[in-house]
Amino acid sequence: MTNVAFLNPHDAKPAMSVEAEQLVLGEMLLNPEGIGRIVRAGGSDLFADPLHREIFETAQEKSKLDALVSPVTISDALRSSQLLQSVGAGYLARLAGAAPGASSFKGLVELLSDLRRKRIIQSAMGEASASIAQGKDPAHIVAGRLEAAMVAATEGDEARGPVSMLSAVTTAMTQVAAAYRGEAENFIRSGILSLDHLITGLFPGELVLIGGRPSMGKTGVALAMALNAARAGHSVCIASLEMNPEAMALRALSEATGQAGHAVSYSAMRKGEMTATQVDMLRREAQAVARLPITFLPRHYSDIGALLAGAKQAHRASPDGLKLLVVDYAQLLRSQAKSRYEQITEISIALKALAGQLNVPVVALSQLSRAVEQRDDKRPTLADLRESGQLEQDADAVLFCYRDAYYVERMRPADDAPIEEHEEWRAAMERARNKLEIIVAKQRQGEIGTAHCMFNPALNLIWEGYR
Repeated sequence: MTNVAFLNPHDAKPAMSVEAEQLVLGEMLLNPEGIGRIVRAGGSDLFADPLHREIFETAQEKSKLDALVSPVTISDALRSSQLLQSVGAGYLARLAGAAPGASSFKGLVELLSDLRRKRIIQSAMGEASASIAQGKDPAHIVAGRLEAAMVAATEGDEARGPVSMLSAVTTAMTQVAAAYRGEAENFIRSGILSLDHLITGLFPGELVLIGGRPSMGKTGVALAMALNAARAGHSVCIASLEMNPEAMALRALSEATGQAGHAVSYSAMRKGEMTATQVDMLRREAQAVARLPITFLPRHYSDIGALLAGAKQAHRASPDGLKLLVVDYAQLLRSQAKSRYEQITEISIALKALAGQLNVPVVALSQLSRAVEQRDDKRPTLADLRESGQLEQDADAVLFCYRDAYYVERMRPADDAPIEEHEEWRAAMERARNKLEIIVAKQRQGEIGTAHCMFNPALNLIWEGYR
């Protein structure tokens, strides 16, 4: 019988089974092909004992190099390990000698996976207790963090059961038949026609990443998607972590005036630089925009736990539930993880899991690194998603926004430059004016390519016409 230590929140010991870890490692040393199953179940995080974690990580590295994994080779690789020295050089041989056999291996790995999830929950409970004792966070944020931990703990859980090919094909054919008849589409169209030709739409349960450097139009594209979805009758939630809801509303109003053919920039609105006719027209458009089924989560929802709680609250408040969640932008979210890499990983897992739990597409914006600016061709690529690597990995689609006009404008010649340079620059500006490229760099269920459209940043207005 395995020696499993189960904890209450005040216990100092984590949920773990030293014996189960030993049996799994013993079988792995005899049959290294089991390393793949361990990796899929959680990798080194399955092992709470530091020595066992070290043994597995060493075996995994050797396996990647296609080197021999055995008690002798691992012992030799760890000969300077103080942890191994503390239990004796023969420890690995004893592990292999006690290997339980292939028939027990899967069950033992599943046990370690379950204990890993329990440790995640225990850690979150401990942090929640400390936060409550210190009184530094409101209850809804503490609860949200606990919920985020539950999401992380169940991610990759295989206990939901396998799905047969018959079931998968039946569901797929039902969707295909509905699409063929034009009935009850289960996805949200972006409303940007050139983009919809490439990605078809935004599907429930999927995470879509929109990346770009500042001023490239990320927020404009995301807001256009949200407005188009809301105008089609779908409930939308926007986590506006960079701008307050009033600023987003100004952009929506400006876009509405542009759609109506009486454009007023949001800058002019903010300054009050409008005619009486424009004010009357703006009031009429404001009534229509105010009725759109859009809910905002402002900046104080930037904690990942608070975001999860807020999104679920908005989902419950919507008559038919949310149909689209937009997060502007992902790097502004915070978690309790220590390193930035761990934070982004936790945020990515939470967003992907939230898409599945609410059964809605989640569109998350991502700021790209400055490395883009160092290239001659400044169009982003997947390689530019360094800090957001986990987001890119979890995303079902990755879109990049690129505006050539932004860079051409900054190449304006000096006032005393030859007139030819000014003419060339003006010609280049005219060619680039209002043109926006939405680059589909990744799409699990479709092709990659570039959608060409027109974009007026001052109005947050996107329209077709660029080829």
